[in-house]
Amino acid sequence: MTGRSDALRRPRARRRPSVPTVAVALAFAVLYAWDLVEAVAALAALLDFAAAAGHPLNSYAWLVLGAGIAVPPIAYATALLVGRGRGPLLLAAVLAVGLAASAAVGLTIEALLRA
Repeated sequence: MTGRSDALRRPRARRRPSVPTVAVALAFAVLYAWDLVEAVAALAALLDFAAAAGHPLNSYAWLVLGAGIAVPPIAYATALLVGRGRGPLLLAAVLAVGLAASAAVGLTIEALLRA
């Protein structure tokens, strides 16, 4: 029995990510960073609006805005973990799905704030 059982016992060597994989991850990092900048800008705009109206933000608004700021980095990290070791094309697909999910959550948060 030297076939499959030996292959299961051997530890796999850690491979370094290829240049195209790193380039895909960095390109999508810029897009995820844009989502993060939009969330921070929404917080700043709402704080200015609340200050002009003379009312502080309530805890609901802070919770929703905080979630909006937390979602892009969490989605990016999750997509990188899921797409790790799969090659540039599949990594790009996983990162694109994560970016779409992050944008959907961002739009949902914007709708919650307008309600």
